Amino acid sequence: MSETKKRITVTVDPALNAFAERMVQTGRAASVSAVVSAALASLHARDLRASKAWQDKLDEAAANPDILEKVDRMMASVDRQMREHGFPTAGAA
Repeated sequence: MSETKKRITVTVDPALNAFAERMVQTGRAASVSAVVSAALASLHARDLRASKAWQDKLDEAAANPDILEKVDRMMASVDRQMREHGFPTAGAA
């Protein structure tokens, strides 16, 4: 990530704190801060992968008229069912 670190304060569940301490005690991490940094980096990477997968599916759908027609039909059905049950639809304020 970055060579410059920023000190923050976090509050974690006791079990997570114990896990981080065990990681340090067993040599699997240099510090509790390293455990937290690794966990955040992993979460960030997962989020980036999910965003890319979502965008790939959107691009695939945009390139395929059959998919777009199916989505339109599904959305119309959802809107109809919402109206039937008294819920506002996407176009309603």
